[in-house]
Amino acid sequence: MRVPIEVHHHDLEEYCYYDEHERAVICDDYHAEYEYSIDEVEFEYTDLEDIVNEYFDDIIDIITDNKRYREKLLKKLEKSSKH
Repeated sequence: MRVPIEVHHHDLEEYCYYDEHERAVICDDYHAEYEYSIDEVEFEYTDLEDIVNEYFDDIIDIITDNKRYREKLLKKLEKSSKH
């Protein structure tokens, strides 16, 4: 799953310094948590398959416990059985 993350240069300045001996910029590890809404994330098909494999029972419970989802599933199953 690929999620683009933008780190503002001000944040990096706190973690990086120029090392005279190395003649390079050295940075400490950057740890942060970002919260994204579902609209901001794009899943590839393989990502979705991985999620379904990981959470299969939970997904089935959600679908079967919700009348609207259950009806959509039944329509899909009915449609696919006709092909």
